Amino acid sequence: MSPLNLGGISQVQVLVRAQTAENSLMQAISLLLIAVLVSIISGQLIRLPFLGASGAITLADIFVLATDLTFIIYALAIKKSLKIENKIFFPALLFILSASASTFLAAGTFKLSEILISSLFLIRFIFYFFLSVVIFNVVTYEKVHSWFKIILSIGTLFTVVGLFQFVLLPNLSFLTVYGWDPHQQRIASTLLDPNFSGMIFVVIFAISISLYLYQKGKKIFGFYPFVAAISFIALILTFSRSSYLALLVAVTTIGILKSPKLLISILTLFLVAFLLIGQVRSRIIGAFTLDETAKARLESWQKGAAIFKDNLLFGVGFNTYRYAQERYGFFSPDEPLGGHSGAGSDSSIILVAATTGIVGLSFYLFFLLTILRIFAKRARQDPLHLASFSIFLALLVHSQFVNSLFFPQIMLILWFILGLIQVYDT
Repeated sequence: MSPLNLGGISQVQVLVRAQTAENSLMQAISLLLIAVLVSIISGQLIRLPFLGASGAITLADIFVLATDLTFIIYALAIKKSLKIENKIFFPALLFILSASASTFLAAGTFKLSEILISSLFLIRFIFYFFLSVVIFNVVTYEKVHSWFKIILSIGTLFTVVGLFQFVLLPNLSFLTVYGWDPHQQRIASTLLDPNFSGMIFVVIFAISISLYLYQKGKKIFGFYPFVAAISFIALILTFSRSSYLALLVAVTTIGILKSPKLLISILTLFLVAFLLIGQVRSRIIGAFTLDETAKARLESWQKGAAIFKDNLLFGVGFNTYRYAQERYGFFSPDEPLGGHSGAGSDSSIILVAATTGIVGLSFYLFFLLTILRIFAKRARQDPLHLASFSIFLALLVHSQFVNSLFFPQIMLILWFILGLIQVYDT
């Protein structure tokens, strides 16, 4: 029997073309996912102005959007199905709906243009979170370890760039005219902020150490120890107290669950750094004596708490925080919109509370708890779960001192890891 002929094209040819189109789109999505990770290296250096002084688009935004849209085309036109992990998708949806409702209710308080601008961050949050859905549908179980190694390799390049910045461009005070803080003699890397870069160094350190501890025939001078060493050095040179604390949380978690020797070793190295490096010592002591930075952080928490207290149920509206602070008179006259940091609080939880109220905060905490349970599932038996669990605990602590849970490049890594772990657990 001859193949069915459809206007000169056999059924076999139709199937072959369909399979070719599917393979091409899958390959394009995989390349875009790599581009998403590579965009971390460019960080905040490439920023395309968007809506005037209120915002900008980075390469990460562009590649995340391109990845999501390409996957949607693939899912609707070719695959015609979409796998959703309800365990995490439902809590995420509840928070997104509550955040949307809080912004909608804020329409009576803020200008329409301000509401529209504010809603764009929620859209960004949705697109970044959707990365985990893309990965859950595209990545196979056999490739999960490879993707963690890709994260590690790209993170290593990011770390090396940071070390070069520290040596070649240690004074970033010239960036103050563009709204950035005047960091000097600190690794800020391409994120132009030691605190956020420091959290990425913690991620790289935790992954490399976790993979090393489960490696057969451990080599002290192998790739994983090398990556752990340079990420540790880079982290120390950020002189970021929030990142130091995040590192201690990650190391303590890994130490308790897998290797007490690691905990003792890192604490010893940290003590040596404290004793030998004056800037490390002064930064840590400054946290207890309330130096200028510590006082500014306390003030940020107090401002967020005041806004939350006045808008207890639904908050002022998700991502309207900049405009809320302006109305409260929290900005100085010479910087009426607060610069790059004006849209956030020095605590991600306080920010969610102030902008979405008790309702949104409850759903957000439920969302975070669900992620924590997913990562903790096999943290004692598996390197990927151990790395993910320690990273997430470290991030939860880190985000109470800077708004790292909503920082684009950190969100990108978090949702990437979440998607990979969900694939790994199926």
